[in-house]
Amino acid sequence: MLRLKRIWEGHKKLSHYLDEMKPKKVGLPFGHGMGDTIASISVFHQLIQAYPDIRFTLILQKGLGFEELIADIEKDNLKVEYSSDLSYDKDEDYGYDIIADIDFPMNEGQQELTKGQWCMKHEIGLEIKETVYPKLTCGKNRLILFQPFITCLPGACNVDYDTAKVIWNEILENDFIPMESSMLHVFHNPENKKFDFMDRHVRNIKPRISTLVGLIESCAGIITVVTGPLHAALAVKDPERIFFLEKDFKLESFIKQPKIARADVRNYKGEVKQWLKKIETLD
Repeated sequence: MLRLKRIWEGHKKLSHYLDEMKPKKVGLPFGHGMGDTIASISVFHQLIQAYPDIRFTLILQKGLGFEELIADIEKDNLKVEYSSDLSYDKDEDYGYDIIADIDFPMNEGQQELTKGQWCMKHEIGLEIKETVYPKLTCGKNRLILFQPFITCLPGACNVDYDTAKVIWNEILENDFIPMESSMLHVFHNPENKKFDFMDRHVRNIKPRISTLVGLIESCAGIITVVTGPLHAALAVKDPERIFFLEKDFKLESFIKQPKIARADVRNYKGEVKQWLKKIETLD
């Protein structure tokens, strides 16, 4: 097994060894973060296109969550594996004919080549082609708006501190991002003070209906009492992405259909958790 390190500092590039040795299996340790990994995807796809008879394995750092990128990286004869140790310094072949670090070196001081093109020229040694960013398919909207306050009649509608904190933590525990959606408009009720655990909010944003509606349109779901954001959500959001927190006023006072998920805030039993599991499965 041939072990290659810091190829870009020498005269022979990876392509030289691939042409000369004609290996069957090549391991490519790539110890970089998210940015370089995404930026390098088209480089690796060009590499496997140039050597269709070689089985390449891109070895990424374990623990950085790259598994979610796998659909956008693996292609044809490019396989992806993960390791907590990318050194491969032991006296064994690890199942490869060649193990070659891809350092994706920096290209400071010049603007003629992109970093990907620089890697192709100085490290891999193939024809310089345009490197493009892939269209990532692993995206998942995890923003959940939370509206526990109403401008008028807060006693009849607002969620109490303890229940609101339970719901906020349930959102976090299910890997979603909670954000309070109250805006300080001219009718804002000073009684509706932000709870201390709400570390994401829009209270410092200029209150505009267009901003609120855009936020509701772009979130994964909204949990709300009977207030302006509820009506806006009913106007623009799929019903399955709305959760109604009920108190003195029932939803049927405003709309009979569609049916949406709900819970009685005076007797809350963790209903949001089940709703979030359904949100997780939605496209």
